[in-house]
Amino acid sequence: MSAPERPEREPRVRWQTVALGTVLALLVASGVVALIGNAAGFGDVRATLEGGEPAWLLVCLLGQLLVFGAYARVYRAAVAFEGGPAVSTPLALRVVLGSFALTQLVAAGGAAGLAVGYWAMRKLGFDRRESAVRVIGLNTFVYLVFGLLGWTAALLALLAGEAPLALALPWLVVIPVLLLAARWFTEERRVRAWAAPVGGWLRQGLAVGVSAAWWVRRALPTAEGRALAAAGAVYWLADMLSLWAGLRVFGADVGPAALALAYATGYVAQLVPLPFVATGGVDAATTFALTAVGVPLEAALLGVVAHRLFAFWLPVLPGLVLAALLPRTGRALEQAAASRRREVDVAAAV
Repeated sequence: MSAPERPEREPRVRWQTVALGTVLALLVASGVVALIGNAAGFGDVRATLEGGEPAWLLVCLLGQLLVFGAYARVYRAAVAFEGGPAVSTPLALRVVLGSFALTQLVAAGGAAGLAVGYWAMRKLGFDRRESAVRVIGLNTFVYLVFGLLGWTAALLALLAGEAPLALALPWLVVIPVLLLAARWFTEERRVRAWAAPVGGWLRQGLAVGVSAAWWVRRALPTAEGRALAAAGAVYWLADMLSLWAGLRVFGADVGPAALALAYATGYVAQLVPLPFVATGGVDAATTFALTAVGVPLEAALLGVVAHRLFAFWLPVLPGLVLAALLPRTGRALEQAAASRRREVDVAAAV
């Protein structure tokens, strides 16, 4: 008989680290904006700012409401797949927003978000391996949708002459290569060979990664998979809508394909595991990607700042409150898991 698994420790938020992360994120973002503003010319930036139409900011806000609502739907579908418990939308939002805030201000490369996601899966009753597989699988599914949107935008923008070849070509080449590699790795005989939890930590880490890719492939043709794909598409498209509205505040307009390509290219910077790249790195990369598709530098800079105000800074505030309440969220997740176990027991008895 295997030994029972030890209960997960409750997450502890070190508020000194959060405060330091907030200050440093502000400094990094301000420094990037100042440097780009200097390159654009502060006079031009000020004139563009003074001519802004703030009514478009309401669309930025609407876009971000859709973003987090869609991600909560993604989370619920990922949990429910293959007999998992039902998680309400408010409870999913508590996990998603708390994870978001800690990811942005505590750890680089999404590490805090993965840790909170894993902890939440454990609270929902999944074992250690299944929790890791579902968290990585969920993120893989979301970024699969992201990659397909980026590839489609690159193709359409290139055909329409809205983007330079140097910006579109990496998407047109890399995404198909990654999809072919994923298909090869997730053939059933290879999954059986590589997904077994044996060997050292490196071999077991590879097994979890292959299992997560296989989890995505299993989910694709199911109802939960369709819900994941649809909600994932809404998630990315709503964030692009928010960026478009931020540009419209300052009179800039760009076609949908070019906008999506610039957005996706800038967002890739967030995936680089470096401290505070989610602030300054994304701001700079998105700004210059927008200039590559024809947006003036000063309008691109101010549009990105407006977008990031709603996409980054505004959600951090409620996210930090929910991060402080993670133990309470954990108890609610345990209740959802217990409710699912009772349903299974009743069905088995019948």
